[in-house]
Amino acid sequence: MDDKNFKSGFAVLAGLPNAGKSTLLNNLAGGLLSAVTYKPQTTRQNILAIAEGEGYQVVFVDTPGFLTAQYKLQQTMVGCVDRAVREDADLVVFLLDATADYALNAKLVEKLKTVYCPVFVALNKIDLVKDSAVLDALEARVRADLKVEKVFRISAAKGLGTDVLKQAVIEAMPHSPAYFPPGQWTDRWERFYVAEFIREQIFLLYQKEVPYSTYVEIEKFTEDLGSKNYIRANIHVERDSQKPIIIGKGGSAIAELRKRAQKRIEEFLGRKYRLELNVVVSPNWRNDSKMLEEFGYIVRDEQ
Repeated sequence: MDDKNFKSGFAVLAGLPNAGKSTLLNNLAGGLLSAVTYKPQTTRQNILAIAEGEGYQVVFVDTPGFLTAQYKLQQTMVGCVDRAVREDADLVVFLLDATADYALNAKLVEKLKTVYCPVFVALNKIDLVKDSAVLDALEARVRADLKVEKVFRISAAKGLGTDVLKQAVIEAMPHSPAYFPPGQWTDRWERFYVAEFIREQIFLLYQKEVPYSTYVEIEKFTEDLGSKNYIRANIHVERDSQKPIIIGKGGSAIAELRKRAQKRIEEFLGRKYRLELNVVVSPNWRNDSKMLEEFGYIVRDEQ
């Protein structure tokens, strides 16, 4: 390998909640690293997926959906986006839902005007847009608002146009040694992904505000060469009334959650586990700075 010609850098995916960033990350990385559901705000922290090949290593960064923060947890999510696009990025891929109202992106567009790196735009969900004139108009609007290097039309869910986008991202990376050892897929520990996959299933199984009020804490993670791999997780909720919803009548809901989460975890880790789930009431944890820090979020009260 010619080190002088090797390309490596950080490509940050930015967009509104439910724009398809996590789906695109999984597509570009070639695996299910980021939790994906049909509900917005599934991603709460930056997730790195490392894609590598002959002569390159690209670190794709999935950020939480950009939003107006209403409580401290959301402030930490906005902070993740800020740090990624302003401090970490060699390139920003601005993901736009081609079926949504472009005006909703106004605040994020203003933020992207301040970045120092190139910006690519990916118009996502094009398979749901029947009239190409709609895409032409959307591209014209974003080009009028931002200095854009390139615009791509993709469907992250269908895999349409993503290979072309990935190749363009690789070519845009600076000449640099690799940031991570060969073969490493992410910067996160297995515990992090176990918690993410449990939370993913909570989003898929439960309704309304309940999923947004939950945090999954991995209390115990043990492995054995035999069949004693064991995970115990606490599901934190904010109110007493939410605990019986998670558990369900006769424990039916949490049993289904355990079954689905265990399957997802075993598929990802490639080995069998026994999963135990407990529900804990932690009042107002989303607005409690101390608790958020204990859960691993970076709290900046001045945001």
